[in-house]
Amino acid sequence: MARSRVSFDDASQSLLDAAIDPARWNDAMEAVSQYSGATGVVLLQIRGRGPGTPHTRSMEEGLAAYFRDGWHLRDERIRGIPYMRSKGISVDQDFASPEELATSDYYQFLRRFGFNWSAAVGVNSVDDEWAMVIERGDRHGPVTPREQADFVRFGAHLNRAALVARNLGYANAVGMLDAYQSLGCASILLDRFGRAIRHNALAETLFGDGLELSHGALRCVHPVDSAALDNLIARLGRSPGLNESDVPSPVVVRRPLKRPLVVHGVHLKGMASAVFSPAKSILLISDTGVPAAGAPVDVIRQAFGLTPAEAALVAHLERELPLSAAAELMGISVETARSHLKRVFGKTDTNRQSDLLRLIGRLHPSR
Repeated sequence: MARSRVSFDDASQSLLDAAIDPARWNDAMEAVSQYSGATGVVLLQIRGRGPGTPHTRSMEEGLAAYFRDGWHLRDERIRGIPYMRSKGISVDQDFASPEELATSDYYQFLRRFGFNWSAAVGVNSVDDEWAMVIERGDRHGPVTPREQADFVRFGAHLNRAALVARNLGYANAVGMLDAYQSLGCASILLDRFGRAIRHNALAETLFGDGLELSHGALRCVHPVDSAALDNLIARLGRSPGLNESDVPSPVVVRRPLKRPLVVHGVHLKGMASAVFSPAKSILLISDTGVPAAGAPVDVIRQAFGLTPAEAALVAHLERELPLSAAAELMGISVETARSHLKRVFGKTDTNRQSDLLRLIGRLHPSR
């Protein structure tokens, strides 16, 4: 088996480092790939798999085709899951005959990218099941029993990393609910399947008053509103397309004898939605019958992880000051103010100033 300067200890430590810093997951896949002498390495969810999971650079073209052409929906390696569950690892020769490996359309597709031999190391997260797939081509040949015994050692490190990443991500997401509570905003966390997994106290006051929550599913009084909400939640469950805005349109939820609720959906980013975190998006609910109030600078800062300067800029913009006037009040240049605003867009998952101000200044449900 080919070896590089990356040792097993270094590769396994990279998995734990990524659990603490989600930006390092791709680097961790590179380290495992270098250690194993693989064509590439990818982390894949067993159920409802989709693009965007950690992978080596060498796999980008193949993964794009895998999802674009629907191979993830007819992945023949799914037959290896029982083997992976029982012994911690599965390889192609566990479930596929030599004839299948040579002639199957699926394996012909994999061969184009050098991914036709693999070892899948199982990861049992609290909320889901994953596999770290080590991909190899014909020049490597099938994964031998000796190599399997070596690769399966990653399982313990992966499971530990999954637990750390899950707990840190979920705690961060729950902290966002608490921050929105401080802002006076009802909010609901959703998992990648669109199920409500947690909500703050303000959201709970709306259950039975325009919204219904049953076994993780949200419903509205009017079926048309329920359908629109389902569409919003479904869109939050997938990555936006190339020509699709990352900020879905809000949904109006009508209520008998009361002014409607407005539901906004936001893709979570950073630690809150990191690999293995159960939370993937958040619904923010505003009550149009309650006047909006400006949020204090310290609350804005806490809610979105802004710097003091970024939070102060948002507070000035919320007062409907032009960017130039806000910059003058803060004693900074307009260009610096624009740089602050660009970073704020990234941290709040918005693209335009109007989206930002709607998020900050208009989402104040009844207390």
